[in-house]
Amino acid sequence: MILRYHITKHTLIKDFLEKKLSSNLIVSINLYGMYIVNNQQVKNYYPLKPGDVLEVVLPKEDSDNIKAIKGDLDILYEDSYLLILNKPDGLATLPTGVHYNNSLANIVAGYFARMGIESGIHFVNRLDLPTTGIIVLAKNSLIAGMMKDAILSKKYLLVVNNHLSSGGMIEGGIYKEDDMKRKFTKDFINSKTVYDVVMSKNKQSLVVATLLTGKTHQLRLHFSSIGAPIKGDKMYGDDQSDKLYLHSYYLEFIHPITNEKIVIVHYPKWYDQTKWYQ
Repeated sequence: MILRYHITKHTLIKDFLEKKLSSNLIVSINLYGMYIVNNQQVKNYYPLKPGDVLEVVLPKEDSDNIKAIKGDLDILYEDSYLLILNKPDGLATLPTGVHYNNSLANIVAGYFARMGIESGIHFVNRLDLPTTGIIVLAKNSLIAGMMKDAILSKKYLLVVNNHLSSGGMIEGGIYKEDDMKRKFTKDFINSKTVYDVVMSKNKQSLVVATLLTGKTHQLRLHFSSIGAPIKGDKMYGDDQSDKLYLHSYYLEFIHPITNEKIVIVHYPKWYDQTKWYQ
């Protein structure tokens, strides 16, 4: 991947980049990357002047540490920097002890291998095994870091098992109980969710939730804490539905390289106001 800068004042390359890139990345570029000024390769102490075009060739990344497998990807957006997917249910985001060779990352590694794409696999957000919807992958560690501050809004569609008459905010503390399950408390605050009720019927409510923080199992814990567990949540509720009605459906961000505002919208298969409450 190449970063391109138009220079407006006199400075050295190393001084210019120390305010833009991490020290670890700069060391990596010095060892394995390249600096090009006006189509000529130079060293990091090259003196830049107004009007110069600096191109920084980042070191190549790959996904060799993740086993590549065949599988289908539902690609919502892709360019040289990002891969945005619709994650299906029942699929782990990253390899684990239980899902070592069967995760979304394994399928992406297979896709990269087939397409001849030399990229790392850096998930900007993660979704639980049963959660579906929009998930963002950066093809370079630099872009992954930049995306943390680029996301403007993330919204989820969910169905809860209770009648909610109006929206509001849920806030409190989420802490780890064991390897999988978390607990919710009002003793401190490290998580916040804002939600709106789309409609309620048959003691169920269709909700749009916006994350203000990003804790593990946040939405599942938050709605369980107000007596409205998400439909199909066997961990924080007692619903035995065949799937979890929780879907990441809206993402808005500023592209870290092009500065373009990108909006991704993807509705779940169950999103039908005549069927979700049956």
